[in-house]
Amino acid sequence: MFDLSLSDDGHLARLTLRAPERLNALRREDWRALADLLNQRVSLLPDLRALLICGEGPRAFCAGGDIKEFADIRLGADAAQAYNHDVDQALRALAAVPVPTLARIHANCFGGGLMLALACDLRYAAADAGFCAPPAKMGFTYNMVALERLEALVGPGVCRDLLFTARTIDAAEALSIGLVNDVGPDAAALDALLDARLAQILALAPLSHRAHKRLLDERPEPGSLAERHLTDHLYDSEDYRQAVDAFIRRTKPEFKGQ
Repeated sequence: MFDLSLSDDGHLARLTLRAPERLNALRREDWRALADLLNQRVSLLPDLRALLICGEGPRAFCAGGDIKEFADIRLGADAAQAYNHDVDQALRALAAVPVPTLARIHANCFGGGLMLALACDLRYAAADAGFCAPPAKMGFTYNMVALERLEALVGPGVCRDLLFTARTIDAAEALSIGLVNDVGPDAAALDALLDARLAQILALAPLSHRAHKRLLDERPEPGSLAERHLTDHLYDSEDYRQAVDAFIRRTKPEFKGQ
């Protein structure tokens, strides 16, 4: 289901969902495998600076969970909570990847696929992308983590609109409401856009990116020791010293993550 590849320098990981015959829909075993892959491999890569998530095939980034197995493993509250736990563990693992994470979205991005995209830091879409939050079509709910992520991006009114209507919105509307960061008119333009953004991210200080992720996720009290714990070490880093020197000499710093 998942293919993980690394750039030659180890700075960029590309994670591809590879089940195009079912629109990259995730089965329960896939959610479990995704959590293990992210926790036990991706997040431990020593030189990693960014993670890009893609979906194989022309018809979907990810159509969500594989509803065909719901009758066997997700009927009744106890069974549903056990299934939801596995989904939640995968999404938490994705959100906890310590470097910037980007979703490359095309065609269908529905349900669990939307939750995957929401767990990423940045979302870029092709013009053919469609987004839907469909729990009300099936008679269940997202959990609070997913709802908070959606509401934080689009605001409370739009969040309720998407949930209460379960309508599919296109890439243009997704951009206008803040659900995605940018849109490419076609696949080639989307890839060019992602290449440009990744080049910008990878050229900057990886220690800063990691610290910003933790600050935004953990929300320490301003001025607290917890905040200092996440920031003070940067000022002792070789990258910071080198960047100050490069600024004085009017050259570009080359960040080593040290």
